[in-house]
Amino acid sequence: MTTLINFIKLIRPINLMIIVLVQCLIKFLLINHFIEQPGLNNFNFFLFITSTLLITAGGYIINDIYDEKVDKINKEDKRIINKKITSKIALVWYILFNIVSLILITYVCYIINKLLFSLIFLYSIFALWRYSKKLKNSFLKGNLIVSWLVALSIINLGLLDIISVIRIENSSEIIFKIILIYALFSFLMTLSREIIKDVEDIEGDRLSNTNTVIIKLGLQKTKLIINSINFIAFFLIGIWQYFQYSLSQSIFNLPDDQKIQIWGTDINSIQYVVFLQLLIIFFIIKCHFATNKHDFSFLSKISKFIMITGIISIAFFTLNYIN
Repeated sequence: MTTLINFIKLIRPINLMIIVLVQCLIKFLLINHFIEQPGLNNFNFFLFITSTLLITAGGYIINDIYDEKVDKINKEDKRIINKKITSKIALVWYILFNIVSLILITYVCYIINKLLFSLIFLYSIFALWRYSKKLKNSFLKGNLIVSWLVALSIINLGLLDIISVIRIENSSEIIFKIILIYALFSFLMTLSREIIKDVEDIEGDRLSNTNTVIIKLGLQKTKLIINSINFIAFFLIGIWQYFQYSLSQSIFNLPDDQKIQIWGTDINSIQYVVFLQLLIIFFIIKCHFATNKHDFSFLSKISKFIMITGIISIAFFTLNYIN
């Protein structure tokens, strides 16, 4: 039982649950609601998300295997590899997870007649291995690849569920663009958080000659980069706010007092986006004054909360649109 608990900790169950949440929100409250016949039925979507989770869990395993020495310094109390689970057993599970994930996604891609899309998942496996073995120790490349893979996991759902029917469903193109916007938001939030995590792990990274942003540029410049990324997210959300405000102030001459209703532009949605903006402003201020590991641990949690809040807006916008 103890071994099972340690294995569950190894594959980061909370992060996996967040992936499930994100994918289900996009699938059931965006794609399925606006597209009558999406590419994936519920069973194939289950296989898709299972494949995604297995690849992600495998990525966590191989990352911890290569990070064993660094983790002895940065988080010895949380280390699992060769302390609670041997690296050999962990490696077997890593290989098994990836093999099963490829089998599942190959089947799904075959069913929707997009077999080449399975290569994207093979690329993700390779990219996670490459990141864990080498790119994690390079300046900014590791942060970018992790952020890109998070965004790609969102884009993949759009590719498999929408691209296969994009010529049939009238609303498919705009829904795919919305998915790309959420993928970009996830990329920026993840990139910010990955750099923050490097600040938290600076002690072990220095001893292992890791060339992270904080080690190469120092604290002040690193905080400037983190805040710049969040300001970009703030600006992009501001563009959406401008669209919301412009529509709310527009007057349309329609018969019988009809109203134009556009997803995400009602007054409740406007207030939700303002709340998200306030969270980012709070983050930027806290980052500016951050000085120690405790401060950046708090920023890491806030960054994850902002990302989840942004993704949950899909449910909020759709439910308000329905009502």
